[in-house]
Amino acid sequence: MSNGARQRWFSQIIQSGLEHEIFGPNEVLSHVTPEVMAHNLPPEVMSQVLQLSLAAGSMTPERVLETLSPDLLAEHIPHDVLWECVAQAASREGLTKAGKG
Repeated sequence: MSNGARQRWFSQIIQSGLEHEIFGPNEVLSHVTPEVMAHNLPPEVMSQVLQLSLAAGSMTPERVLETLSPDLLAEHIPHDVLWECVAQAASREGLTKAGKG
C-alpha cells in the first residue's frame, strides 16, 4: 500500500470512528499526546492549535480536533500512534480476540 493510500485509510478510519462515536476526542488525544504533536506537527499547525485554544479561552480535546482534522492527523502523526487508538477502541468494543474475553 502506498503512503498516500495509507494516509487516506487512516484519515477515513479516524473520521468514521469520531462520527460513529467508536472513540471520542479524549481517546484520540490520549494517544496523540502533546509530546507526539510537538515532535510531529509542522510549526504552522501547532500555531493554529494554540491560536484557536487561546481565542476560545480553553484547550479541550474537541477544540484541538477542530484544527487537527483526520486528514492532518493521518498526514503528520505516526501511523502506529493512530493505530493504537483504533486498536484500543476495537478491543473495547469487542471487535478483537482480546476484546472477547
